Amino acid sequence: MGWTSVAEWDRLKAGVGCPMCADIHLDENAFSYKVAEFEHTYVRLPKNQYQRGWTLVVLKRHANELFELTEVELAAFWRDVAHVAQALDHVYHPAKINYSVFGNLCPHVHCHLILQTFADDPHAPVNMHAQVVLLAPDEYRAAIQALQQALG
Repeated sequence: MGWTSVAEWDRLKAGVGCPMCADIHLDENAFSYKVAEFEHTYVRLPKNQYQRGWTLVVLKRHANELFELTEVELAAFWRDVAHVAQALDHVYHPAKINYSVFGNLCPHVHCHLILQTFADDPHAPVNMHAQVVLLAPDEYRAAIQALQQALG
């Protein structure tokens, strides 16, 4: 699977048909659950919890690149990422938290926080889709509640 067409990519970059813009504010979408909302970002827990604790921090407004953000938005984005990371550390006690900002599939600024444990191979490339691990509804509720409590 490769890139979309140039025309489709240009539309997505302009925010036309952006899937994150369409449903990132919902309590639940096909991909994730909303955990928290801050002034400039949403915090989301992906349904695929292959990497337990995998969490996203997503900019509320559409932007493709970090350099498109105002100074206030940029500071708030990274402050929120750090705040969520601290909460994840409190809840899961990982060996390391990886921070990944890609946007290759959806050009909307967001950061993946991927927790690494001592059971993980530190030399292996990060692949959040290596497996699909779906939790029971009560496990999602517990994970979301624990993260919300840790966020304050």
